[in-house]
Amino acid sequence: MIIVGSGSAGKETLGIIKSQSEEYIIFFDTNPKEKILWGKYQVISEIKELTKILHKQEKFCIAIGHPRMREKMFKLMLDLGGIPVNVISKNSFILSEIIENATIIQPGVCISYDVKIGKSNMIHANSVIGHKVETGNFVNISPMCSIIGPSKIDDFAYIGTGSIINPGVKIGKYAYITPGSIVKKDIKDYETY
Repeated sequence: MIIVGSGSAGKETLGIIKSQSEEYIIFFDTNPKEKILWGKYQVISEIKELTKILHKQEKFCIAIGHPRMREKMFKLMLDLGGIPVNVISKNSFILSEIIENATIIQPGVCISYDVKIGKSNMIHANSVIGHKVETGNFVNISPMCSIIGPSKIDDFAYIGTGSIINPGVKIGKYAYITPGSIVKKDIKDYETY
């Protein structure tokens, strides 16, 4: 598998994968801080090299915290022939089917029934997503959030650590929910709450 992004999210994603399988892993990062991670995982930065690897290994996930950068790299990987796959910790409890779309679900996450997850979401440790919640594309749900359904979170929204989204609430595109917030009303596109 190719993990796009070799920063903190990439290392966390590597940890999930390695705890569950012995799959071959390589990192792609256009601006890497290191060329080798943990003494053995190669980080490549050239598109030409990435294209060669994609002929042998098409599966990828995007482990980049910034939603717009995640979208950019997702599109690049699709254009180069990559196949998006999810990385889901076995230490999560999930009652909904999650479509293969490069979503990363960390340990301790609970997802109820009739939940729809958009493309390349990052759902961090110990978050809870209630029934009939719908997330858009490239959403970031930080650790220990509680999203009570039914509710909707639109594309590129960022839900800060420990936030609670109450039932019936709609979070707009590019909205930013500050850590520890209790959201009881709809949040408009681009709004910070």
